[in-house]
Amino acid sequence: MRRIPSLDGFRAISIALVLISHSRFSNGFPFQNSEMLLSNVGSLGVTVFFVISGFLITYLLLTEEAERKEINLKYFYIRRVLRIFPVYFLYCIFVFALKNYESIVITTNNFIHIVSFTTNFDKHIFSTFQHFWSLSVEEQFYLIWPISIVLFRKNLKVVIIAFLLLSSIFRITAYKFPHWEISNLNSFFDYSDSIFIGALGGILFFENKQPYFLRFFKSYFSQIALIGVIILLRYSQGMGKLGYITIPFGNTIISFCILYIIFNYIIISEGSIFKFLNNKIIIHIGVLSYSIYIWQQFFLYGQTGFYRIFPYNHLIVYSVALCSYYFWELPFLKLKKRFTKY
Repeated sequence: MRRIPSLDGFRAISIALVLISHSRFSNGFPFQNSEMLLSNVGSLGVTVFFVISGFLITYLLLTEEAERKEINLKYFYIRRVLRIFPVYFLYCIFVFALKNYESIVITTNNFIHIVSFTTNFDKHIFSTFQHFWSLSVEEQFYLIWPISIVLFRKNLKVVIIAFLLLSSIFRITAYKFPHWEISNLNSFFDYSDSIFIGALGGILFFENKQPYFLRFFKSYFSQIALIGVIILLRYSQGMGKLGYITIPFGNTIISFCILYIIFNYIIISEGSIFKFLNNKIIIHIGVLSYSIYIWQQFFLYGQTGFYRIFPYNHLIVYSVALCSYYFWELPFLKLKKRFTKY
C-alpha cells in the first residue's frame, strides 16, 4: 500500500520535539532551566505521535476490511510484533548489559512492567526506561481498538466518543482523588484520547477522500489559529490555569487541532509546507523516528559519560538509530509483507 503523504514528516516533527525536550537532561544543554517549556514541548511531540498512530492504524485496518472483506487480527498482531518488539528488546538487552557500569536500578517489579508493556503504571521505573510509558499506552490501544473495529464496525464513532468521555472522567477523577487506586488508570487515559481522535481521523479519511471534503482543511489562517490554541492550552496546563477546561478536555482539544493540521497535508499539493514535510531528509528522519525514540533515552538522560554531552549525543543517537534500523529492524520489517492482506 502506498505511503500516505506527509505522515513521515509529522513523525519527524514529533521526534524533534521529544529530542528538544529530553535534551534538558543532557550535560551541556544551554536551556536546562526552561523545565516547564521543554516539558510541554515533549508532551506535544508525544501527542502528535499518538494522533498519527491512531489515524494510520485505523485507516489501514479499514482498508484491509474493504479490500479483503475481513480484518485478520492474527496478522495484525504479528505485524505489530515485528515492528515494535525487535528494537524494543534490543534496547532492553543493551541497557541490562550496562546495568552495573551505569548504576541502573531495575527491580523485579520494573522488569515485569517492561516486558509486559505496562510501564505507564510503574511509578518507580528507572529513567532509562521511563519513555516506555508511551509505547505501553500504544500497545494497550492495539489490544482494544482492532477488536473494537471487528465487534462494533457500524458504531465505531460512538465507541470513540465513549472513550473520549472516559478519558475526561478519569482525568477529573485522578485530579480530585489522587490517592484512589483506580486513578492509576489515568496513566492510560492521559493520552488515550489523542489516539482515539487519530482513529476518528482515520475513519473520516477512509470515508471521505474526495477533494470537496479536504478543501475544508486548506486554510492557513485556521492552522495558525489552531496552533495558537495548542500553545495557549499547553501553557495553561503547565501553569495550572483554566483547569475546568484543561483537565477534562485540554488534551482532547489539542489532539483535534493536531488532526486538523495533519488533514491539511495528507493529499498531494504544491505548497511549501507540503514540500517540507515530504522532503527526502525529513522523510528519512520520520522513518527512523521510532528507532530514535527508543535509543534517545539512554544518551540524553544523565550528566556522566562523553556520550551524553550535548550536542554530540544527538549525533550518537542518530548513528545508533540508523544502524539499528538498517541492520536489525529492517529484516523484521520485510517479514511483515508475509502477513499483509491489503
